[in-house]
Amino acid sequence: MMAGFMPPREVVRPRLLLFPGSLRRESYQRRLIEYIRPSLADHCEADILEADLPLFNQDLEQDPFVIARVEAVHRRFTVADGFVIASPEYNGHVSPYLKNTVDWVSRLSRIDPRFADSRPFRGKPLLLASASTGWTGGLLGLRDARTLFGYLGCLVQAEQICVSDAAHWSSEGSFRFEPAFADDIARMLGDFRRLVATLKNQGS
Repeated sequence: MMAGFMPPREVVRPRLLLFPGSLRRESYQRRLIEYIRPSLADHCEADILEADLPLFNQDLEQDPFVIARVEAVHRRFTVADGFVIASPEYNGHVSPYLKNTVDWVSRLSRIDPRFADSRPFRGKPLLLASASTGWTGGLLGLRDARTLFGYLGCLVQAEQICVSDAAHWSSEGSFRFEPAFADDIARMLGDFRRLVATLKNQGS
């Protein structure tokens, strides 16, 4: 190797966890995540999460079968370099399903000493999204999500994707937006994936 020559640093593809925060199979959140995924898949490893955890109950913390399921979900949050979360709005808040998943994942470090130093959320970029049948586009639910994930230490992005009147844009199980809105979403996703990649490669 020639003196002073530095080989190019390997660029590592970031891993993103995409989480539709609704259990309904045909939910608008799931459709929004599926709409988002192709814009990220060429540049990132995109993992769509479906969590199957019981309602949070400390009495279940000694159940090895429950904890094994929690560990599996926790691992997917931990290995992710960033998150895209589509949050429905339930009475102005995030869904119980989304909150329950987060509660279990954040609790594991207190249950199992092997995870005592685990920080599945801290310092990781998060892009929030929501699709709603109303005119607000899920704004109240996203405000609640900001509080929740900010508390956990996520780098919650200022911009967010809000789809109002979701039924109008829904077509054959997906979304078809007018060009200006589709371009704006594409720009946000591009900015987000570049941020995640930059932070990933700075730390690698």
